Amino acid sequence: MAQSTNQVFDAINNIGSASGQVVDHRTVKKALSSLHFGTIRYRQNHVIACEGEAADYIFVVARGVVRTCKNFERGGRSVVAFYLPGDIVGWSEQNHSLSVEAASDAVVRFVKRSALTSLAVRDSGVSGLLLGIATSQLRRAQEHAVRMSMRTKPRVASFLIDLGRRSGTANSVKLLMSHQDIADHLGLRRETLSRRITQLQRVGIVSRSGTRTLIVDYERLLRQVNP
Repeated sequence: MAQSTNQVFDAINNIGSASGQVVDHRTVKKALSSLHFGTIRYRQNHVIACEGEAADYIFVVARGVVRTCKNFERGGRSVVAFYLPGDIVGWSEQNHSLSVEAASDAVVRFVKRSALTSLAVRDSGVSGLLLGIATSQLRRAQEHAVRMSMRTKPRVASFLIDLGRRSGTANSVKLLMSHQDIADHLGLRRETLSRRITQLQRVGIVSRSGTRTLIVDYERLLRQVNP
């Protein structure tokens, strides 16, 4: 139970100063410990919640990466967002407007929406936390909209910078999701994304460490976004 509560509480660190919410960490952690959390392990590409389903449960990513995406009737899809450990999925809507899927092997905690909502009504610290999460997710959506207006080179660089920042590892980026996922998130062909990363490698801005990790020259990568 304590480990599950810590995963939810980690979301406080993710919203941080971006939300502007002042939260009493000790009080909120104590309040969250009263909730019952379940745990499910998902293999990569397995569906966690289908588009259109009632969002009766709120999910907290404990390990791995989760994606939300829109699948189109004529084929193709758009990956709208990636959620990392500590991120909360499904709080802001009563029904899932997007499919929620495991972008890598993942461990997900879940709690009943009604239980968390009831707790938020009674505890101002928890309600402040949830407001902060909604604010943070809105800010991310706005940043992604700006990213999508960029040309290919700064778009890819901006994504890598953001992923490193969210992971707390600015000088390295772990790509647990597939290149196809990233390409669908950035509105690119997979071949275009791979070619752009290869170009960054050739000029020494990134280098590979194993199959999933990129070592990043942060300052030079930032200049790809703001030359």
